[in-house]
Amino acid sequence: MMKNVAWTLLAAALVVLGCGSDDATGSVRVNIDGEDGALVGYPNGSGEDVIAFSDGWSLTFDHVFVSIRDFRLQAIDGDDAMLSTDQVVVDLHSGVADAYDFDGVPARRWDRVSYRISPVTADTRTIGVDDADKDRMVAGGYSLLLEGTAVNGDRSVAFSFGIPLAVHSSECIDATDETEGMVVTESGTSEASITIHLDHLFFDSYATEEPDMRFEAIAAEAEDGMVTLPMLMAQSITDVRDADGEPIVDGEEAVVYDPGPLAIDGSTLRDYILAASSTVGHFQGEGHCEYEVE
Repeated sequence: MMKNVAWTLLAAALVVLGCGSDDATGSVRVNIDGEDGALVGYPNGSGEDVIAFSDGWSLTFDHVFVSIRDFRLQAIDGDDAMLSTDQVVVDLHSGVADAYDFDGVPARRWDRVSYRISPVTADTRTIGVDDADKDRMVAGGYSLLLEGTAVNGDRSVAFSFGIPLAVHSSECIDATDETEGMVVTESGTSEASITIHLDHLFFDSYATEEPDMRFEAIAAEAEDGMVTLPMLMAQSITDVRDADGEPIVDGEEAVVYDPGPLAIDGSTLRDYILAASSTVGHFQGEGHCEYEVE
């Protein structure tokens, strides 16, 4: 008799625990991070982890404006955390931006994490971005606006790249453990980092795992010490020229830009950088996502 009572109490306890687990919640804090690239430019890092241009240029940013919206947590079983997120534009040159805080999120693995990089609108919330810069982005239809200076010896080139990117980053991988999505822990705060990799804009190839970063072809199109994206329409990615009109070479090989699988709309360096921008969004550091240009 006592044995039956014991089993009955244990079963009741398990039922209670199961119900409590289903109702468990936690908090999620979402930040947007441009890493050292946004903060100090290129080169950065040390030893084997140095990220630098292969053609002698160095670069620093004055502004790294990025606009994010629609951060979502979903699951393959159809569940949805039903997060309410507005659109926000941040300046990552100022550091990591705390974009969203959510409480009462069901505690579980959310294996479908997604977000959008989209052009700024009049209703977009700002973090570290003044009204004049926001207005420039609205007028240009930009979701990214990158400005700064590149230097190579006694050569100095200012740049302003306004990028009208609209891309849905979905099925993001958590770089911390190489799993799909993220886990929201019970009664704790789980960190989610939308990580922007600016070096992708300067890669010379998307057909290899170890591309070089280059700036010489960009600098060659500068006028009065300034280069913008429209100016790069003068550079063909298959016939890259320096400021004197001579082919740019690496050793004895002519430099070309290889888009690999990128969805590119033309054959100019501007087209290439616009296509490359679709890949800048990552998750939890190095975690890749599926990218759909909208």
